[in-house]
Amino acid sequence: MDDGESGGTPGPQAVNSRLPGAWSWREARPVVLHPLFYRGYRDFQTGLPFDYRTLDGWESLDQIRYENGREIAAECRALGLSLRWPDRRRVPRELKAVVVDRAGARRAGTCPRPPFQQEPGRHRPA
Repeated sequence: MDDGESGGTPGPQAVNSRLPGAWSWREARPVVLHPLFYRGYRDFQTGLPFDYRTLDGWESLDQIRYENGREIAAECRALGLSLRWPDRRRVPRELKAVVVDRAGARRAGTCPRPPFQQEPGRHRPA
């Protein structure tokens, strides 16, 4: 079942999880609009420190949503984008562009590989 959260067709995985990342805006949109993604984005923007204790009480998928929101906010800042996002249901064009660029890079195979994913036929050093 493709509910938009799983990233659809299996492909390269998101760096912070074992879930495949979105390959298009259509797949990413439900995740970006999720309240916990939005909260993570806004918490990072406002400078709130990462609160591990709170996240420990959440389901794994909710933790990932929140962390992804913070990660995208950090990426936007690194790109020099100062985005205001006052309404969770209305994603700013510039933020959508960042998400679409990441999905395109994932499709093209230029996204960084998660550290736990190893090359086929290679063995990890002992």
